[in-house]
Amino acid sequence: MANEPDNLGVHLLKSVFGFSAFRPYQEDIIKAICRGEDVFAVMPTGGGKSLCYQFPAVVLEGVCVVISPLLSLMKDQVDSARETGLRAATINSTTSASEYGNALGAMQRKELDLLYISPERFNSPGFVEKLLNNTISFFAIDEAHCISEWGHQFRPDYLQLGRIAELFPGTPIAAFTATATDRVAADIKSRLGLRHPFEIRASFDRPNLDYTVLRKDDLNRQLLDFLKTADGQPGIIYRGTRKKVEETALMLKKHGISALPYHAGMTTEERNAVQESFTYDRVQVVVATIAFGMGIDKPNVRFVIHGDLPKNIEGYYQETGRAGRDGAPARCLLLFGYQDVLLQNSFIEKYEDPQTREVTRAQLKQMIRYAESDECRRKAILRYFGEEYPNENCGHCDYCRGAIKHVDATVDAQKALSAMQRTGNRFGIGHLVDVLVGAKTERIRKFAHDALPTYGVGKDKPKKYWHFLFNALICKGAARMRPDTDYPIPQTAELGFGILRGSETFELIDFAPTETKKRPAKKTRSRGARGTAAARRYAADSGDSDLFDVLRRRRTEIAAAYHIPPYRIFSDSTLLDMAERKPMTLDELLQVSGVGEYKMERYGQDFLDAIAEYIAESPGEEELP
Repeated sequence: MANEPDNLGVHLLKSVFGFSAFRPYQEDIIKAICRGEDVFAVMPTGGGKSLCYQFPAVVLEGVCVVISPLLSLMKDQVDSARETGLRAATINSTTSASEYGNALGAMQRKELDLLYISPERFNSPGFVEKLLNNTISFFAIDEAHCISEWGHQFRPDYLQLGRIAELFPGTPIAAFTATATDRVAADIKSRLGLRHPFEIRASFDRPNLDYTVLRKDDLNRQLLDFLKTADGQPGIIYRGTRKKVEETALMLKKHGISALPYHAGMTTEERNAVQESFTYDRVQVVVATIAFGMGIDKPNVRFVIHGDLPKNIEGYYQETGRAGRDGAPARCLLLFGYQDVLLQNSFIEKYEDPQTREVTRAQLKQMIRYAESDECRRKAILRYFGEEYPNENCGHCDYCRGAIKHVDATVDAQKALSAMQRTGNRFGIGHLVDVLVGAKTERIRKFAHDALPTYGVGKDKPKKYWHFLFNALICKGAARMRPDTDYPIPQTAELGFGILRGSETFELIDFAPTETKKRPAKKTRSRGARGTAAARRYAADSGDSDLFDVLRRRRTEIAAAYHIPPYRIFSDSTLLDMAERKPMTLDELLQVSGVGEYKMERYGQDFLDAIAEYIAESPGEEELP
């Protein structure tokens, strides 16, 4: 399928990949690679990075070697490339002897466009020699932030990729990453030895993502309330530990929600089974540690929830970026509690290397500032990556919807600090909360704390509020843990004395409650089983929601017949365009975004038949009032 560089253009883009126009920066990157230049591109998840190396792989002579970090990610990328009509193969630790030989043979015969390998495979004895004996058009380094120790997913095996520039001096190297601060970017370019690279730093803005931060109050209830609004669509819930992952997955199952756990403590076979179930839409929710996701290329993830505070903004951005890769609306919810901050600080103190402690502590502070932000979430994220959001209101975050505000909690802080002082700074938060709410416990009676002036002064608010407030006092420096005991006992700090005297104020974030009301779907005459309400909402603005459901069902049937994930046939966004256009011929179908010649020939008639049947069964349909 090799073509000459002068064949670059919209015709090849449409005929092979099914798109009528390049996304921003794609064409510039492709042309730079075809000119033989090194490339360094920072592009957000869902920004179209894969096309940037798949397109020149079709155009240039030889094979493009794609170095990717996870076996599951490679398999998904190879399968997707083949579904597009590209000649792709992978060589990794799971490749059989015959598959290995077939891939090498195809490369030698120049019958391969893309060869996907892991960094470990590149470093294995004798493999570089096999590459040197073939024509390599260029190297594409995916997830390039893994080479930087300042990145959030450092992989030591990536360090050896710095040999590529030396071993293949005339071969371009194109490095791609979705997350890189200026420091990480400089480190990537240096370690890979990029030679005056053509650089692109695309906008990190994902306009289809909606960001919300809620105070973590009752986690299980909040998760269940949120999932009521998800209408059965797929999503990921991130938890901080393996134990929390297991507990949350079990809780969801008990409430009738299709959910599976995923963490590094499971066997490879168990993790692969979970990933496959999620990919094929056999399970709605995966509850996971951050070990899950980098190998997921599932474009129709409709939500990502963080049940615990992420360690840094880069990781948070990367994980939320796994939602809405198809461009359709998706939601990102962070449940924030100061108890998470205290827990992470305790982990940080265990690091032996002072520099590691300093860097990790600074990253955590940035994450806390984001959670407590009194500005647009999108602005805060983009500013972290050195980009300024130009609009005053993004319309797709809790702040811009007016859902959060800062409230003066000075009086309550004085009550809490007074309880600490009057009990001699000798008791834990649980006991102090009992004092404030006027609990009648044996411990309170034993120490006569029911006779204190602060006893019962906080009974107008629930215990959860006071726990949140005490943790906030500690995290904001108004209190600190006593260093002379192994028990978690807070004592008043300098800022706290200022609050008690009235010379300092104390604020808390007032979050809006979790949204549980479903937005109404478009009313139309019923024609049997439908897809999810959320999917119909996405279709309502751009086409016929019922036809969208019909196309989704037909896609599922075809996927089952071919034993492939439904999204690999056509994405939701392609079905949305199809539902709007209602093509009746193959030529008209080819005008739909995401439909190329290969997929049109393989699946086109099935979808045209579905559209024709739908139109025949619903003459003169009118929208109901």
